[in-house]
Amino acid sequence: MNELIDYAVGMGWLQWLALVFNLLYVVFAARENILCWVFGFIGVSLLFFIYVDTRLYSDATLQVFYMAMSVYGWLSWRENTPEDRVPIQSMRLRQHIIYMLVGLAGTVALGLFWKQFGAALPYVDALTTSFSIIATFLVARKWLENWLYWIIIDAVCAVVYMIRDIPLIAFLFVVYVILAVYGYVKWLKKYRTVA
Repeated sequence: MNELIDYAVGMGWLQWLALVFNLLYVVFAARENILCWVFGFIGVSLLFFIYVDTRLYSDATLQVFYMAMSVYGWLSWRENTPEDRVPIQSMRLRQHIIYMLVGLAGTVALGLFWKQFGAALPYVDALTTSFSIIATFLVARKWLENWLYWIIIDAVCAVVYMIRDIPLIAFLFVVYVILAVYGYVKWLKKYRTVA
């Protein structure tokens, strides 16, 4: 038991705080609670420093984007009257194809760029970063399928973070996969009652 405690403490307070704030973000997002954007802003700010330290530069850059998206998400979800709330929407196949092509183009561009700076796993990191940008936009606009994108992205990230020896953040992304399934089911039920 002492070894387990020593191991947990050895991961550092930054990883623990990032874990807590980012979990709160996903839980509150799944419940469509606007506070998710506050927790998200704090959580991604902490992850920025973790990713810089592990040379995952695309992921570090992504956290800056997430900070801006947290502000955008807050403004987009802001409650004025019930009629002003953004409804949950569903995407068409054509939209998925466009997002996939944009995501792949972003993967190539980011991978080539960060490879020049000695990034660890530049193309895998670029893939998750590129598609995370797309998925974050889908959350802010309340597209139902954002959760499906997150399930895949988070599963890949969990493997990357184990490879890069940040196990607590890898665990966070395993939990993200579970929460993304929960978010999808919750949003799907609400979408079906409205549609």
